[in-house]
Amino acid sequence: MEAVSKEMFDELLRVGALKISPEEAELLRADLNGQLMVIQLLDSIPLDAGLSPVVHGNPYPEEIRCSLREDVPCVFDRPGDILARAPLSREGFFVSPDVPHQKLENPDRE
Repeated sequence: MEAVSKEMFDELLRVGALKISPEEAELLRADLNGQLMVIQLLDSIPLDAGLSPVVHGNPYPEEIRCSLREDVPCVFDRPGDILARAPLSREGFFVSPDVPHQKLENPDRE
């Protein structure tokens, strides 16, 4: 796993339309690289090949479990207030910048 370079991070900020100070950018980039290092360390831990992945959450005991609230939809009466805070919107929708992409080849597929 390669580290997040300054160029890569600058492109992430551009594509995400994020504006942060150079100091904040460097701190965030350093944090991302620190997290990548932890992932690499975890990936290096030898595991038994027959070990199945954990695909469930940790259940809470009944006595401390919160009851679920009813999911009641409600209409927000001022959507223009939210759109006004977006960096770019058009005809009542958020507009995101184009994301550069490339087609990746999958060697496992024929």
